Amino acid sequence: MNRPEDRLRSILDVGELQAIARRLGAEIRRDYPEGVVLVALLKGSVCFVADLVRELPGVCEIDFLALSAYRDGLTRVRVVKDLDLDITDRDVVIVLDIVDTGLTLSYLLRLMGLRGARSVAACALLDRQNRRLLPVEIRYVGRAISDEHVLGYGLDHEERYRNLPSVVVANGKDVVSDPAAVFEELFSL
Repeated sequence: MNRPEDRLRSILDVGELQAIARRLGAEIRRDYPEGVVLVALLKGSVCFVADLVRELPGVCEIDFLALSAYRDGLTRVRVVKDLDLDITDRDVVIVLDIVDTGLTLSYLLRLMGLRGARSVAACALLDRQNRRLLPVEIRYVGRAISDEHVLGYGLDHEERYRNLPSVVVANGKDVVSDPAAVFEELFSL
């Protein structure tokens, strides 16, 4: 049987996540002193955007967007939850949990531009550059990571583990074969 430390490894604890939100919030406040619209991508960015928005008192509005997932053989996504705010002639920062291939972010940058945003920038908690298929600029990056299976703080595996207070690396086989045991271990870290 694997020891817990072989199956799970914390890479961002609660304090580190708060520090990232403070740092990125300060950068966004500096760049947009007159205000900004945060567009958070559901569902993975919810924890991150909640912490980030608290660092931007009186400086931002927030809205949410959800896209259908990429699936094998399909290269198109569709909007399944659209914005309620009009972003015409507004500065927009797209907030994501993680950027991998760049496909989703590229789509969102183009979409916000087509909708008339004055400027569009990206803010990602995690940047997995080694998986990039499209070159995309991420102006605000919490942390770069390697190609590891990450969970917690909004990141999921089959809709599980989003509610973990930290970001952990988990062995993918263990996550699938015994999610209850992994969940118990994650909360004991």
